[in-house]
Amino acid sequence: MHNINKLLDAVLVSGGGGDIGVAIGRILQELNISNVIGCDVKREHAGECVFDFFSEAPLANDDNYFEFLKNAFEQYKVGLFIPTSEAEIKAIFDFGLVNGELFGVPVLITTEKTARIALDKLETANALKVMGVNAPWTELATSQPRALPCIFKPRSGQGSKGLKVVHTLSEAQSLSGSEGYIWQELLLPDDQEFTCGVYRHATGECRSILMRRTLSGGFTDKGEVVKDSIIEHYILTIAEELDVQGAINFQLRLTNKGPVLFEINPRLSSTVMFRHKLGFTDLVWAIEGILDLPLSQYQEPKAGTKFYRGIQEYIK
Repeated sequence: MHNINKLLDAVLVSGGGGDIGVAIGRILQELNISNVIGCDVKREHAGECVFDFFSEAPLANDDNYFEFLKNAFEQYKVGLFIPTSEAEIKAIFDFGLVNGELFGVPVLITTEKTARIALDKLETANALKVMGVNAPWTELATSQPRALPCIFKPRSGQGSKGLKVVHTLSEAQSLSGSEGYIWQELLLPDDQEFTCGVYRHATGECRSILMRRTLSGGFTDKGEVVKDSIIEHYILTIAEELDVQGAINFQLRLTNKGPVLFEINPRLSSTVMFRHKLGFTDLVWAIEGILDLPLSQYQEPKAGTKFYRGIQEYIK
């Protein structure tokens, strides 16, 4: 692994009060980056104990969001910006990047093509169909779903926010016509859910890690590393078709017809710390890519390795 801290003095991480932001902050501190700066729309959380400096930021759709970022870049002499939410990623692409930079600062972000598809769950399903790989049936919730039970969820957004399993016709009728929502196939069995880290370098080299997981409160609570050549081929095919660059996350279920992807996160995952500890250091690789460094070596973790989310106390 390269001494990134010799080439990078200050990094700004948004969403610094959330699980992804805190995990990224901890990894950056481990890498001995001189100034690890966090920002979030709220204060009074564990993130303030992880970052060297912390600022309260406006929402991504606020008129002052980009003025805030520009000032923060200048104040802290930021050398890299890492956005951690879908809302910010969309806002950044809508605003526009110049050679991957915002106000002259490199942004750790995937390509616009990948992000635009990932940010729209209907577009994600349609893209999979065009590729000719397994895809869940997905349609706008403007009328009743084609089959029950099914999933009702926002067309855009992250995680399990706003998600509901619909079992009955009366439930479907009450939700039908909801703007900004979709119906999606209920993928079973529900104990075969995988979160899959994918890192693809500019050279085309692609690395992946498959983790069968259990959710609690919308977060990965525990899981284990899995080796499965069919899933690996499936996600690498999608990554190549989308021309993924950098670190992203695929969520899928292993069904009786094979793996079926239901969501792409165009960012680092909430399991980024699990992955880092397992040797799948996608945050580090993404930074190396931005700094035009050769890709670090990777020793795959053993299949069957288990991981658990615990509790950590912070005192400030």
